[in-house]
Amino acid sequence: MSKVVLSCNDVFKSYDLKSGSLQVLKGVTFELYESELLSIVGISGSGKTTLLNLLFGIDTPTSGNIYINNEDISKMSKEEFRIFRQKNLGMIFQEFYLIPSMTTIENVMAPLIIAGKSEKFAMTKAYRLLEQVEMQPFANKLPDQLSNGQKQRIAIARAIANEPKILICDEPTRALDTKLGDEIMDLIENLIKKENISVVMSTHDPEIAVRANMILIIRDGKLVEEKIKDKKSFDYRVAKEIYTIPDKDFIKFKIESNNKIIRKKKSKKR
Repeated sequence: MSKVVLSCNDVFKSYDLKSGSLQVLKGVTFELYESELLSIVGISGSGKTTLLNLLFGIDTPTSGNIYINNEDISKMSKEEFRIFRQKNLGMIFQEFYLIPSMTTIENVMAPLIIAGKSEKFAMTKAYRLLEQVEMQPFANKLPDQLSNGQKQRIAIARAIANEPKILICDEPTRALDTKLGDEIMDLIENLIKKENISVVMSTHDPEIAVRANMILIIRDGKLVEEKIKDKKSFDYRVAKEIYTIPDKDFIKFKIESNNKIIRKKKSKKR
């Protein structure tokens, strides 16, 4: 049986605003297994990025627990979590966040240097990572000399520099066209196979999400629908309908969907 590497238990997140408390996440629970790609699908504002920020320690839950490799990250000090994150987590952001004044190879070297590696080791490993993401010929280019697809490849190389167990991807294909998006997804899937990395990926595009082992649909801060290892029968058009319809129509939609399934089963028996 696959090992659970990340567990999110009844997580709530709210922000205190002048107008009152804004609840973004409302009791999110799920598990990520070793060498698994998990997609979280939802429209902008549904809570995807907030959830990923909590997993990466950029923000903290209002309540609930997040366990990574059986360790409750909420109980760690900032310094303890900083060291823990270097060894266990990598993140690809919506924006590439490459340092404009640094070359491609220097951007990939940066997390290795921060982790205390020697410059010689960091440069050697960075070249190997650039080769892995097919970007070695661009090692001395600055970010503004690269296309969006190339920047995303560099961002992936940087994110896996310290050999994380878990890679967190916040809409990794958002700024790319379909062809480039498919190439980036191929790269992520290869990393899962070769490096045994587990991946949590948010996306607003169910056609990208369907490439995952497990799909969680988030709407209004809650996980409301789940499809596990069922890629062939997953209907992304229905999924999109689920996470975009208003709350008042959601229960009606679920009842109608269940009735359709029952009618199909009855017709097959006849």
